[in-house]
Amino acid sequence: MKNKIKDICIIHINSTQNNTILTASNLDKKVISSKSMGLVAKKRGKRSVPNGALLTGESLGNFLIEKGYSTIQIRIKGFGSGRENAIQGLLSTGLQVAEIIDITQMPHNGCRPPKRRRI
Repeated sequence: MKNKIKDICIIHINSTQNNTILTASNLDKKVISSKSMGLVAKKRGKRSVPNGALLTGESLGNFLIEKGYSTIQIRIKGFGSGRENAIQGLLSTGLQVAEIIDITQMPHNGCRPPKRRRI
């Protein structure tokens, strides 16, 4: 029973305009590992490109397989360019995805617009 709990982890993907950050945590919400493009490859291009998210996903996936995790649950947040590529990188390592949840916050009504200009 204890082995069954260990092989599931939650991966949070925070995708912004400038970077894509992947954080892996267990079911007790304790962080196992956190990766971003700046940590993976320092001289391999910009952090905001989708290729960086792909490399980050692959490195985190390989790390989780070494730790003994086989099934993941993915939670995506943000509108950045590396959302899908981070998932592709995780899938290419052989991890099984239980579910993908989008937790991006959406405004119900948004900010108040500026006052109309009078001429």
